[in-house]
Amino acid sequence: MKTTNLFKAIAFVAMIIISVMNSEVKAQDNFITNEEVKNDLVVAKTIFKQDGTYLYNHMRYEFTYDNENRLTGKTASKWDSLQSRWTPYFKMSYQYENNEIIMSYARWNKAHKAYDKDMKKSVYEMNEENMPVAYKSYEKNSEKSNWTLASYNRIDHTANLLAMAE
Repeated sequence: MKTTNLFKAIAFVAMIIISVMNSEVKAQDNFITNEEVKNDLVVAKTIFKQDGTYLYNHMRYEFTYDNENRLTGKTASKWDSLQSRWTPYFKMSYQYENNEIIMSYARWNKAHKAYDKDMKKSVYEMNEENMPVAYKSYEKNSEKSNWTLASYNRIDHTANLLAMAE
């Protein structure tokens, strides 16, 4: 009797896991991506949502690069089906200077018509081998406030190498 109940419980858990995994795969299958490439660099990516045989605009990303082909900007827009146009969503910018990579993020503020909402900044300190050695994250509460350090983390590559060697 106990064996039967245990078997039923295991079978039930297995069915739940399979159904969850199946639903995640189906959710990913409902999107189609179109990339626009110029000089071997992706300059735009449009995500379409598939509903049966129809495709609907969903998200659009536009990318900018510097003269060394490093990513300098990523702008995201969401499709507004009521107005039949792309509306700004968020913007990320990347700066490369003095052994640092500075990544800034801001969401579109509809009232201000600017990217000044939920502003965040991450600074990656790099060593001579161009590997990150520290990570700092900053937040900004308003457009007029200063950046506030939210976290600081040192990266220990020695520990990572030892973990990979084991």
